Amino acid sequence: MKLTFGKNEKLKSRKAFDELFSDGKTFVSHPIRFVYKIKPKADYNIRVGVSVGKKKFKYAVDRNLLKRRAKEAYRLNKLLLEPNENYSVDLVMIYTSTKHQPFEVIEQSVKTLLEKLNEAIQTKKD
Repeated sequence: MKLTFGKNEKLKSRKAFDELFSDGKTFVSHPIRFVYKIKPKADYNIRVGVSVGKKKFKYAVDRNLLKRRAKEAYRLNKLLLEPNENYSVDLVMIYTSTKHQPFEVIEQSVKTLLEKLNEAIQTKKD
């Protein structure tokens, strides 16, 4: 499997984001928070969005850097998620720290959260 982050894996619609934030579940591992929703199977396995708060990082350059780091950490470790034939997952990664964290810290946080998410998906299957 290729370690890509293609267009079909990106969560982009306003409706999907609103639905996630209204009744999604949460996992936290500093500096990343996952908000996710497990849905009946759709035409995708997982869609991922990334968010960095404007209040915490005033400049777009800083927000974009942190979003790139979070996306890269997901892309390199997405194989930790086992695809499920019964469910699809919508996921938003939210950067919660008020300071820049190095890539290694973000990656470790994403790994931890992906393992937790995988457990949640597998228990949902039962």
